[in-house]
Amino acid sequence: MSLLEFQKISKSFSGVEVLHNISFQLEKGNVIALIGENGAGKSTLMKILCGILDDYQGKVLINGNEVRFNNPREAEKAGIAIIHQELNLVNDLNVAENIYLGHEPVSRFGFVNFDKIYSETKKLLTEFDFPFSVKTKVRDLPIGWQQMVEIAKALGIKAEIIVMDEPTSALSESEIQFLFKQIKLLKESGKTIIYISHRMKEIFEIADEVVVLRDGKYIGKYNIHEVDQNFLVQKMVGKEIKTSPNKSKLIQKEQLLSLKSVIVNDNKKRFLTDISFELKRGEVIGIAGLLGAGRTELLKFLYGSYQQNYAGEIEFQNKRFIPSSPSRSIQNRIVYLSEDRKNEGIFPELSNLKNSSISVLPSLSSFGFIKSELELDTVTTMTDELNVRMESIHQHISHLSGGNQQKVLLSRVLLIKPDLLLLDEPTRGIDVGAKQEIYDLIEKLKAEGMGILFTSSEIPELLLVSDRILVLSEGKHTALLDTNQTDSREILQYACGGAA
Repeated sequence: MSLLEFQKISKSFSGVEVLHNISFQLEKGNVIALIGENGAGKSTLMKILCGILDDYQGKVLINGNEVRFNNPREAEKAGIAIIHQELNLVNDLNVAENIYLGHEPVSRFGFVNFDKIYSETKKLLTEFDFPFSVKTKVRDLPIGWQQMVEIAKALGIKAEIIVMDEPTSALSESEIQFLFKQIKLLKESGKTIIYISHRMKEIFEIADEVVVLRDGKYIGKYNIHEVDQNFLVQKMVGKEIKTSPNKSKLIQKEQLLSLKSVIVNDNKKRFLTDISFELKRGEVIGIAGLLGAGRTELLKFLYGSYQQNYAGEIEFQNKRFIPSSPSRSIQNRIVYLSEDRKNEGIFPELSNLKNSSISVLPSLSSFGFIKSELELDTVTTMTDELNVRMESIHQHISHLSGGNQQKVLLSRVLLIKPDLLLLDEPTRGIDVGAKQEIYDLIEKLKAEGMGILFTSSEIPELLLVSDRILVLSEGKHTALLDTNQTDSREILQYACGGAA
């Protein structure tokens, strides 16, 4: 008897069917990779399993018994936990409160036992080398460490089935290996892991089997040792995907941005040191570094999101530039795309149209009134160019897959017609097809003379997309490398703070 079985699962949103008669079985004690393009139905199927969605057709069976959970609490009681792709933490609660939220230990008088919450959380996080107090508010943690809290929360439930939806998207290589070690231990103890990822390397390293979905349909289940990456990609997308963005050589001589010996302090604490580089028009500089290296901090500093004291020289378009605020940066045609789509990107209750047009509403308005036809034409032209897959320009952006949400956010910043584009993990949680579209877009923007700073946790991606790579270690500039003359080993050594 199978541990878990889906029988003819179908699900519709607003009359549009997104899952079509999905049926397959999973065995106990395996790691099963669940793959497919953004919008293939992976997260929707897992939300059904975990009680987040209860309005669907078909049956879910656990150990041969039909279950239908009305909420995540019921699923947790049945031994099912989920680590969400978009973090599901409460920002104003601390780390320990988040981990025990919903199952807090109480005294015999009915009061929450905070001493136990803090002590148990410390034990749980000891193996993670967690560098913060368990009383730290989640909003004060970098997104990578927020992801680790999410993982610890799921592991703390001691579930029999654990769903991991892109759990490594914000983790460093060392943290990924730690997670894989935990997954192997869980597997050895008889736990079943359903692992959603777009990173093929991870799938082949950790999975026993792989289930492929495409356009809401079940394509097949395969033994990981009997397939290769090309086979899986073709099953996912129904076509062959290029493996190179055909990097252009259209770098111009004109300098766009220059930093010389830049040091940035915040509350007397230094978090960027000796940052020096020049970015030319038509050039992509990738930014590499481990979690906490300062990649996001550098982009946000240049965008004006931080109000820190800094020393050194910054020039933009051959003029002195002080990154004082995002609004001033936008006026100078400098735009930023955050790695944190959920909290810093989308407006979930607004339509795709409004999420895109919000960046240029003054130019689409007259006497304070939006010109609706002009707004629609402007946004539609851009979203068509970016191949955004959606039912309607007027639907809420929260109904789109992560990859298509990212394209809408790209349309928002590109409508500003920037000269400098700051991309922070732009392919995080995006399938191989959507990644290729973003790579192609970057090449197009390069050809138009745009300068791009691009962060990624994946060194092969940096080598693929960038012309040069700036390496940071604990906020310090350790190397600036030509991608044609370096490799992953050298980049990682500089990222760890040493010379290659």
